Amino acid sequence: MATNQVLQKLEEVRARLRSGPVGKFFEWWIEELRQAMPAKWQQKLIYAARRVTIELAAERFRLGVDEDRGLSVLEELPLSQDPGLQRQQIDDLLAQNDLQEAPQFMLLDSDSVLQKEVRLPLAAEANLAQVLTFEMDRQTPFRASSVYFDWQILDRDSASGQLQLMLYVTPRSAVDGKVETLAGRGFSLAGVDISQDSRTLGLNLLPAERRTRQANPRLRFNLALGAACAALLALVMVQSLYLREHQVSALTEAIEQVQGEAREVMQTKQQIQDASEAAGFLARRRAEAPLAIALLADVTRTLPDDTYLERLVIGQSNVQMQGKSQNAQQLIERVNQSPLLDDASFRGSTRLDARTGLEVFEVNAQVTGEPVDGKEGG
Repeated sequence: MATNQVLQKLEEVRARLRSGPVGKFFEWWIEELRQAMPAKWQQKLIYAARRVTIELAAERFRLGVDEDRGLSVLEELPLSQDPGLQRQQIDDLLAQNDLQEAPQFMLLDSDSVLQKEVRLPLAAEANLAQVLTFEMDRQTPFRASSVYFDWQILDRDSASGQLQLMLYVTPRSAVDGKVETLAGRGFSLAGVDISQDSRTLGLNLLPAERRTRQANPRLRFNLALGAACAALLALVMVQSLYLREHQVSALTEAIEQVQGEAREVMQTKQQIQDASEAAGFLARRRAEAPLAIALLADVTRTLPDDTYLERLVIGQSNVQMQGKSQNAQQLIERVNQSPLLDDASFRGSTRLDARTGLEVFEVNAQVTGEPVDGKEGG
């Protein structure tokens, strides 16, 4: 009794995990991994997961194979035959089809099973077996203690908070007699499923405490192989992500380095451009106006010996001369003859200095440009 309670608890935990978020995630993940496998591997996995099916009729039973929910018949055998002799025939038939270690399921016709669509609160999914046990006498004409049942989830509506499922119920009395008959023929049932349109529904109406656990080394090996493939795939994905991250980091660093070099090149280019503009500006200024020393030399050559300056101002575009001369009137003509000066004129009138007897003058002239060959030195 204690063993049955433990098995029932384990089955409840399994059902909770299967219907919970973790179970849904692993169901999706395993299906994605299965789809990622090569076709040959998928076929081998399906082959290893085959089930032996037994369908009881009035005087005969049909032995078949459930492969990926598809049914195929192996043999039809009469119930009137001696169980011992028939057991040997069944063993030979299973050996010929490599099904000795496959789990054995009894199939019920869908017409003999009560099917009821049920709506429950979405929160009930975490403990669905217990909830359906309490709801059995309200949803069906049976009490939970007198039936075997299982279910299929049809829809989860998060907006309305409703869970839609199909409930499959069959009286225990209709199943127990068939189970005993098959046990007398040497069958150890791992479950009871339902057949519909030559396919199984993937259910198990048989309680956990009545199921026979059969070890299937080939299935375990395939599952282990699948798990190893999944682990290797995860490792490859992690390594790929690491390498991609490393490549992105290296590429980002290289881009930043190139950008830094590009900024330095742009700064150098800007400096060269600024220096070129400055040099061009100075060259233009030199071309537009003579140097101060050239103007000083030209004024020295232009003024006669009887004239001296007390003040000389060389501006950017004009020259102001202030001094004394014996004949100030001739200065205008001489200055206009200069290759660098032009448009000379007095600023104010000249006057006589009583002490020296010389004429005091102030002349303003415009700067014209560089000295012209052949005119310089006049």
